[in-house]
Amino acid sequence: MARVSWLHLDIALSGAEVGDEVDLDRSVAHHLGTVLRAAIGTALVVADGRGGHAPAVLVAPDRVRLTAEVSHQPRARPRLHLVQALAKGRKLDEVVRVATELGVDAITPIATQRSSVRLEGERSERARDRWRAVARAACEQAGRAWHPEVAAVTRLGPQLPAVLQSAEEAGPSRVVLVAVPGAPALTDRLPPLADAGEVVIAIGPEGGFAPDEQRRLVATGALPVGLGPMVLRTEHAGAAALAVLAAGLGRWSHPESRGDGTRVPVSDAG
Repeated sequence: MARVSWLHLDIALSGAEVGDEVDLDRSVAHHLGTVLRAAIGTALVVADGRGGHAPAVLVAPDRVRLTAEVSHQPRARPRLHLVQALAKGRKLDEVVRVATELGVDAITPIATQRSSVRLEGERSERARDRWRAVARAACEQAGRAWHPEVAAVTRLGPQLPAVLQSAEEAGPSRVVLVAVPGAPALTDRLPPLADAGEVVIAIGPEGGFAPDEQRRLVATGALPVGLGPMVLRTEHAGAAALAVLAAGLGRWSHPESRGDGTRVPVSDAG
C-alpha cells in the first residue's frame, strides 16, 4: 500500500481550517508535477516544519486544499543534537539528510583542527542554506512534522561553543557525548540519559578529534563514547549514534520519530 507524500509549506498552519486552500510556490509546484508526478486530486499531507500537519488534496498544479483539521505533533524527548565536524566535498549534505530522517532535532557543523574544509563568510552561508534545503526534503521523505535546526558553522577553538558544554540550569540538563574510539560503548551510557533534556553527540572529522580537543571536551563535562568495534567514516558515525540514541531512549515509539501521525493509505484519503 503506497503512503501519502508529505509536502512542507513555507507558512504556518496554526489557525488553518478544513477547506482552506493554500497556494504553492513555483519550485514546490514544479517538484510535485515533474518529480512526484502528482495529478489533480492526489492526496497529500502538508506540514509547516513547526509541528503542524494536515491531510490535503491537490486541487490545482499550484494549490492544495486541507481535507481535515490541522494536528500538532509534540517534539520527542530528549532533544537530540548532532555536532558534526566538517568533511570533504558535500559529505555534510548526506549527514544532514540521514540525521533528519533519523529524527535529529538540531545539527551544528563545526570546524576542528583536523577538518580539511574551511567554510567562512558567504561560502558558509550558502552551505547553510543548502543544508536547510536538504533537511526540508528529508523531512518530506521521512514524514516529519518538524524541521531540525541547522546552525551556522562553529569553530572548535580554545573556548568551547556553548552547545558542547554540559549544562544543568533551571531546566532539564544538557548531556554532551563525544565519539572517541575505544571509549565505553554508547549503549552503556544510555540509562543515565533518559532524564536529560538534551543529548548532544559530537562527531570528529576524518582522523577524529585532536588529543587536546578531546581533553578540553572531557574537562568541561563531555562523556567519551565508543560507537562499536568497527572504524566508521565520519559521515556515517553520526547516523550510527543517533539510531542507538533514538531507539535506546524510547524515541522510536514517539509519533514525531515515527513520522506516522497522519500518514494514511492513498485509498483511504479524502
